Amino acid sequence: MFHLSFTDDVIKDISSTLRYIRKKLEAPMTSKKLAFELDKTYSKLEENPYRRPLVQDKYLAMKGYRSVNVKSYVLFYIINEAENIVSLVRFMHSQRDWATILANEFD
Repeated sequence: MFHLSFTDDVIKDISSTLRYIRKKLEAPMTSKKLAFELDKTYSKLEENPYRRPLVQDKYLAMKGYRSVNVKSYVLFYIINEAENIVSLVRFMHSQRDWATILANEFD
């Protein structure tokens, strides 16, 4: 079984997304449903993070990035096999240019 590690970025991403849905869109139930789906995703990643392939972007795949869809969002993570840790890296809407956003984090 793997343990989850949350980066500061993913914590900010998730909290701002849930807050935006709850406050700006005035959809508290939608926010709760997304939070519930995230919790289910966390459990699945702890059990078997390898069920999802590396991302298709070659540069990010070389860095070990994988992703899982959560409703209309994408959760990005990296597996540290030596320490049995799954690092949750970023969470963003699927329509964003995630490959560019993630690649720019290495510049």
